[in-house]
Amino acid sequence: MSIRFEKVNHIYSENTPFAYQALQDINLSIAQGKITAVIGATGSGKSTLVQHLNGLLLPSSGSIIVNDVTIKAKEKLSDVKHLRSQVGLVFQFAEYQLFEETLVKDVAFGPKNFSVSELEAEKMAKEALKTCGISEDDFEKSPLELSGGQKRRVAIAGIIAMNPSILVLDEPTAGLDPQGAKSMMELFVKINKTKNVTVIIVTHNMEHVLSYCDDVVVLENGKIIMQCNKEEFFKQKEYMERAAIDPPVVITFKNLCQQRGVNFSSDVLDVKMLADKIAKRCVNE
Repeated sequence: MSIRFEKVNHIYSENTPFAYQALQDINLSIAQGKITAVIGATGSGKSTLVQHLNGLLLPSSGSIIVNDVTIKAKEKLSDVKHLRSQVGLVFQFAEYQLFEETLVKDVAFGPKNFSVSELEAEKMAKEALKTCGISEDDFEKSPLELSGGQKRRVAIAGIIAMNPSILVLDEPTAGLDPQGAKSMMELFVKINKTKNVTVIIVTHNMEHVLSYCDDVVVLENGKIIMQCNKEEFFKQKEYMERAAIDPPVVITFKNLCQQRGVNFSSDVLDVKMLADKIAKRCVNE
């Protein structure tokens, strides 16, 4: 396992009247090379959890193992740069972090900060921009000239340029139109498959979980209440109702069919497959 949480607790403003426990006794392993969704209601601890992965937050108790680095409670990290070179964290609305004169300069900033030569950093930046779908014609443009979706791709390229083995994304499609969100999710799948990068996505979008993710971690009030593959997760109809999670359209339609006595196997998880199954039933009947 590339990531492991062991009895991790996190308390904000510890030992003050404002103390708040955001994570409670977290034991979690995240598989290497997979795309894992972290879901839960607002305030469930999702962002707090992922911010531990590159040392932005330290556990109040317990420990976290990320590849070859162990993060222990209240112990200063000996090599923060090494950890952050392995774990790229992309915040919500990451495009607000762009600041350089050109796209290449902005994306090259990260590698240069890790002691890469200017020439090599520029080469890495251009490769990352290409990976993120930015045209070479735009490389010397100012970030201000780009659309919102393009800016976000550039911000992600700035993380990809440092060749992390783990990519953490906090609500990466927030504010994008459906086509832009689809394109963004396809980019993450491409990065996962072509670069063997472990991808962790904090999201509320169940359509994205169904279409693009492998595994699901569910948080509630700072506790992990479920960890499984997506197929198993979407069988949990009672849980989704309790947690007010809107299931994907295909799951909703299957549930409506089931209420009327028409059942489909649990491996039917996309619209095309469901349509094929319905067509076959109509022919047979």
